[in-house]
Amino acid sequence: MEKRLNLLDAFPIYGYEAPILVSKERGCLSIPLQLELPETYTLDSKDYLNLNRMVSGILEILGENCLLHKQDLFFGETYSMDRQRLERDFFETEDECYFKDRPFLEHRCYLAIHKVPKNYIGRTPIGANSFLKKERRFYGQSYVPEEYLDGDTMADFEARVGAVNDLINDSGLMSSKILDSEGLFGRSGYYDSYLEAGYGEGTGRDIDFSDHGLRVGDKQGQYFTLENLDQFSKEDMAFHEYFGKYSTGDNLFPIGNLFSLGFRIPQEHIVNQYIYIPEKEKAMAKLRSKAKRLDKYARNRKGDKNSTYRDQIYEFQQHILNEHKELVYYHLNVLGISNSKKSFRSMCNSVRSAFRKLGIHAKENTVDRKNLFFGGILGNGIGLSMELFSPFSSEMAASLWYFEGGYRNRMHGPHGLRMVDRATGKPLLVSLYRDPEAKDWIFNRGMLIASGSGGGKTFFANAYLFSEYREGAEILILENGNSYDKLLDHLDGVVIENDDKNPFTFNPFMLDPGDMVEKDGQKMLTEHKLTQLIALVYLLLGRKDTTTDDGHDSAVIQTIIELLVQGYYRDQFLKDNPDNSFNTFYGYSERHLERLMDSKGIRKEVFDPNLFLLLLGKYAHDGPRAYLLNSRDKRIAQLGRERLVYFKLENLIENEQLFPILAFLMIDVFDKKLKDPKKLSLNKILVVDEAWNLFDNPIMANYFDAKSRMARKYGGQPIFISQKVSDFVKSKYIGNTIVVNSHIKVLLDLGEFGNSFGEIQRLLGLNEKQKQLILSINKDLPIGRKLREMAICWKDRVKVFGLETSLPTKCLFETNPNEKAKINRLHEKHGRVWQRTANAYKQLQNELVESGSGNLNGIDYNPKNKKR
Repeated sequence: MEKRLNLLDAFPIYGYEAPILVSKERGCLSIPLQLELPETYTLDSKDYLNLNRMVSGILEILGENCLLHKQDLFFGETYSMDRQRLERDFFETEDECYFKDRPFLEHRCYLAIHKVPKNYIGRTPIGANSFLKKERRFYGQSYVPEEYLDGDTMADFEARVGAVNDLINDSGLMSSKILDSEGLFGRSGYYDSYLEAGYGEGTGRDIDFSDHGLRVGDKQGQYFTLENLDQFSKEDMAFHEYFGKYSTGDNLFPIGNLFSLGFRIPQEHIVNQYIYIPEKEKAMAKLRSKAKRLDKYARNRKGDKNSTYRDQIYEFQQHILNEHKELVYYHLNVLGISNSKKSFRSMCNSVRSAFRKLGIHAKENTVDRKNLFFGGILGNGIGLSMELFSPFSSEMAASLWYFEGGYRNRMHGPHGLRMVDRATGKPLLVSLYRDPEAKDWIFNRGMLIASGSGGGKTFFANAYLFSEYREGAEILILENGNSYDKLLDHLDGVVIENDDKNPFTFNPFMLDPGDMVEKDGQKMLTEHKLTQLIALVYLLLGRKDTTTDDGHDSAVIQTIIELLVQGYYRDQFLKDNPDNSFNTFYGYSERHLERLMDSKGIRKEVFDPNLFLLLLGKYAHDGPRAYLLNSRDKRIAQLGRERLVYFKLENLIENEQLFPILAFLMIDVFDKKLKDPKKLSLNKILVVDEAWNLFDNPIMANYFDAKSRMARKYGGQPIFISQKVSDFVKSKYIGNTIVVNSHIKVLLDLGEFGNSFGEIQRLLGLNEKQKQLILSINKDLPIGRKLREMAICWKDRVKVFGLETSLPTKCLFETNPNEKAKINRLHEKHGRVWQRTANAYKQLQNELVESGSGNLNGIDYNPKNKKR
């Protein structure tokens, strides 16, 4: 019958004097650190090399008779709904309910650095964790190694650990902090978590080692260990490996050597890694002694294990001596945890499979389970016997550290777009510009969204715009299509459509208070408004470039326009009720143009006034396009006050003459939002969806470049969306301007460009890691959940997230023609009320799944195979 112990007697820590833990086992001293590892999938080959060098640097700093115990906890959590978001609107509530209680693995990482006795190398399993056999009074009288009583030795140890902490933080890849008493012993602290095999609150669970097993409360555990070199099936170990599922052709996707032991194991588990730095001469002598013992019984024939192990030891010694390597001892184990007998087998299979992917034949260890468990408690690494260690070079031990942590995004809060971690499905909030601006990752909010056909770019754009609208953003959309109809209808936005009966109309000559300043008692136009009108009139003349092919100097033309505009408003400001419109401007030009040319001595060979008036006359009075610039439509005049405006550009994209003029006028609506001092704290968004050729001429390209600089100043966000990535980045004028002014790039599935991605990479200015992640999108999607993956690049940084929504929200964002037709029928049937329509769509989709004749969110679904 197993001996029963009170937890206080079984707990291996004798005392704590910040920052040092004192173990009951020989009074061994240690200092615990908490690490924050790099986020999964964000490291490239150079990063892994630097991390390996960092670990080697840690070993060098610590020196002999030190033991490192690194522990990664992967315990299950479930998503709890965000109360703030539940109160915002119906669709947000549906999304929160959709994610409610979703299980995911939460990762925490610790590193305990021990100062071990000089004779630790001779420690046997029998002597390990001997404190468990002692009574409490023993600890006040027990033998403490002499080095622990030397103040200088302990001060040196503490200083070395401080240097390790600094080295990790200076790496720029990981962060570290020395754990305080609250982090160790407090409610939900480390010891609560480890002893309960979960992130609990210290409710307490029995720990049972009977029947060759391990149980913590109602959870069952199994250890898998790496103890010697013959468990490896491959000859050597590089700094990193490659992930096959994300690698295509010559696009190899680097991962850490122990990557498979992390989030790829779907069940709860603990990864323990130990590195012991012995006294080198003593360790080499111990190896020689072991080799001689093996030689004594070796038969020197094929298959004889004694001969094999002897030869391995000799080869290893030669390698250490000839290559001037440092000798360490290494041990790795994984404690797999299941919640029931039924899931125990599945858990064991997952861990075995993970080790096989590493080229390691893991040992299922039940004999040492007690020593492994107590030796796994932070501060009691000395509880592991040397029989479980294998001699390694320090380089190889460094390459066998686990380096990938979870995403650090918040789960709850008022700001950010709801997305999911691609590794675990954990619901996250992604701040596309607020946090990146605060961290100096980006210096403007400009965004480029691109994907191949059907990649989900418009679905993402709908989701992002709805998220920003909830937070007070003002939005102007320019699109040749109807991708935002449902969102605009739900939010009661203003939709401006162009057709022969109701064409777009504007009045750019109408002034707002912000368009005027007073100087020396006289009103005059602001520089911005004056420049805008000059550029507009220049466009009306059909000019797309600053050079001309008819001998007229563009500078002369622009100067004449400037003088006419100034003279026109000088007259208008003197009137009590001026009629500011293009008609009255044209009338002023007719009356004053020749007089102006005479006064300035401009010859008709340089500037033809008749041609000038002929071209402008199309937009005045009875001209064919007089409607365009003389609007008296209050709806148009008040667009600057509307929060959500949608210009549908159908039938205009191909009109090379009219399109740039309309683009210019529509951007003016955005200008007014930008410069409104009452809206300075709001995000002002301009969306140009598949309409980038609006700006593909020198005047508009320069104009947009200026607007982008102004957007940085006034909190604006231009967003360009394109399916034909290669087309617009190669455009003559605007492509480079868009790329330069888009510090945020949201790139969805570009797999169809895989063979020519090098050109896209160069044009978009993407680094190698960004390329690797972009080409990995949608390569390993979970079963039973519909989501779209996307890479979000902030200048040189990148992370991949999944966009996953509830069915009601999908109903609002859906752009698939067949699904849209179905939704439109439901919308008419339910009185054109979106809440009713969305609920009906959800019910319909669920009924199709239950009947087995449909799918969930567009993919095959079998509840029995649901992967959570």
